[in-house]
Amino acid sequence: MMKTSSFAGLFLWVAFVVTKLVTTPIDTLQYVMMLLMFAYLVLVPLTLHLVQQKKNSFYRYAANLQPIAAVLAGVSFFLEQGTFAVILAIPWFITTILIALFGVTKVLQTWKKSKIYHVLIQVGLMYISIGGMWLVLHRSGIQVLHFSDVIVLLTSIHFHYAAFVTPITMAFLGKYLLTFAPKLKPWFTILAYLVLLGPPFIALGITFSETLPVLEFISVIEFVSPLIVFAILSLVYLVPKLEFSVQMLLSISFMALLFSMSSAMIYGFAHVNETVILGIPLMVFFHGFVNTFGFTLFGLLGVTVLQEQNTKPIKKASISL
Repeated sequence: MMKTSSFAGLFLWVAFVVTKLVTTPIDTLQYVMMLLMFAYLVLVPLTLHLVQQKKNSFYRYAANLQPIAAVLAGVSFFLEQGTFAVILAIPWFITTILIALFGVTKVLQTWKKSKIYHVLIQVGLMYISIGGMWLVLHRSGIQVLHFSDVIVLLTSIHFHYAAFVTPITMAFLGKYLLTFAPKLKPWFTILAYLVLLGPPFIALGITFSETLPVLEFISVIEFVSPLIVFAILSLVYLVPKLEFSVQMLLSISFMALLFSMSSAMIYGFAHVNETVILGIPLMVFFHGFVNTFGFTLFGLLGVTVLQEQNTKPIKKASISL
């Protein structure tokens, strides 16, 4: 069901982008909306497809509500900030809460025997509700600390991409990686916990970015570094062991990750030195678009194909998380 929703969501996303281009003067904020809608319509259902548990009530409710809630959130992006826009955004917030509750139930079911792969998935499922909350905050127009409209919406993106899709994708790829290279287990565990710590740490860094920019830079390094190491380890130990189609998908994903995360480090370093190398508009292009359509999309597609393949080596590594 979720995979079908993601395919249908792709066509809806194209319609959203075309309508935006025709009806709205395009600026950085509009591009951010496009990236966020891609998550709502395509990436979230693809990710839920990987962790589906149809007997779980929260999962079923979230899966049923997701397409409608995503469309309503898209409609809200054509309205001025205010009450009506918030009303249309609330169903997506509810969807993210249901996903988070699904994550909580998985914790309760497996906490006695949870491995790092389970923790990555469970925390990722719970993080997304923070992204839903920031969507409502943006649509309300309420001033949040010193944040601009773009930063508020980018925070919502952060908790959909970096905090939701990334750790869940990492869980599945990490399980396959350790099947072929079990000696990496201690290192993978460290990398996984650093990735899970990253999203709230970066949010903290952004909150104090005006008064303590070095904290933002440290938080970016803390999140980006383990992802880069994980990408390199996967390219060396995992990708060569897979079928050609999956090799291509994951190679594109990891190379895009190396590029997009490098741009994030450059942005953070420039902020500390009070210079502008990559401003927010360029970051949306260099980091946002590459991360969305390179690392995240191809990574999810690679994991999806990997899970569905029936070749012998894949059966050996097959997992259900």
